[in-house]
Amino acid sequence: MDANFWHERWALGEIGFHRSSVHWALEQHWRSICASAAPSTTVLVPLCGKTLDIHHLVALGHRVHGIELNDSAVMAFFSEAGWVPTITEHRSLRHYVHGPITITQGDLFDFVPDEGFDLLYDRAALVALPATLRPAYLDHLARLMKPTAQGLLVTMEYDQNQRDGPPFSVEYEELSRHPRWVVDQLERRDVAANHPNLVGNTLSHLHESVYRIQLKPTGTHPK
Repeated sequence: MDANFWHERWALGEIGFHRSSVHWALEQHWRSICASAAPSTTVLVPLCGKTLDIHHLVALGHRVHGIELNDSAVMAFFSEAGWVPTITEHRSLRHYVHGPITITQGDLFDFVPDEGFDLLYDRAALVALPATLRPAYLDHLARLMKPTAQGLLVTMEYDQNQRDGPPFSVEYEELSRHPRWVVDQLERRDVAANHPNLVGNTLSHLHESVYRIQLKPTGTHPK
């Protein structure tokens, strides 16, 4: 589970996590997340790959900032859209910009924005990380967001004894223990039929859970 693992997945085209359509949770639940937000709010999309979900967020009027480790994934996103982005580099990070979209290529943990983001959309980032890294990831996310930030988090749930990740199984009990975030489950859906490559003959069940995730008010969590 190091950077080379993900670079190899992209090089081999083993990107079963990429969807050819907008995720159902984004279509059905995003408006409830951003209902009170200004139209041009900034949305952080960590470990974004070349997701089409970014286009959906932009169509709703948001400015979107993705973070992606693999350079070929970022280039594919812009190439498949027919765009030529402006590229700048700063230290270990490379920034691709086109209109309201910025994708920063590099290690997420090296990324520190000039100002926090208003909203968060995590469809495939948290579940890509093993349990040992997830607390640090959620801590870092909290530092990237404005104090009033909230967002949409999508996780997968299955018997981890039946299959190793990624994607990893992440359940409510784990999320609820984190000191920086409050999570409220919006929907839990059986998606086994949608992921035959994951289920095969090994998993007894596969669900996706959708959460509203909000930062706890300042002063209510350990520093």
